[in-house]
Amino acid sequence: MKINRILGILWLALCGSSVFNLLRAMQGLHPTAAGLWIAMSVLAGACLLYLAGMVASLFLMRGASWARWLIAVVAVWEAFSTAAYMVVSKSFHAWSGFCIVLAVVTLVLLFLPKHEPAA
Repeated sequence: MKINRILGILWLALCGSSVFNLLRAMQGLHPTAAGLWIAMSVLAGACLLYLAGMVASLFLMRGASWARWLIAVVAVWEAFSTAAYMVVSKSFHAWSGFCIVLAVVTLVLLFLPKHEPAA
């Protein structure tokens, strides 16, 4: 239960900052740019996924099992999107490394088999 609370707090903070950054990116798009609707759709979809991750992280702190699966989806999305960003920008930042490590560690911790204590 303690691990779920820690992961819930970490993912709440990460998803919150991601939503803030995505909303800023959507606001910064030029209205006459080519491919505006595609960019807006991708940013809005990612923003909705991170908003769902914020809600799921709150329920993860309370121990809901469905929240584990949604946080796992957000973790996989975060790992792939961060890796894609690193490939496109051809640079490695400490924040990118933290996000990938958090995503992988979250997947491992959420789906480790739970053993009952031996009698």
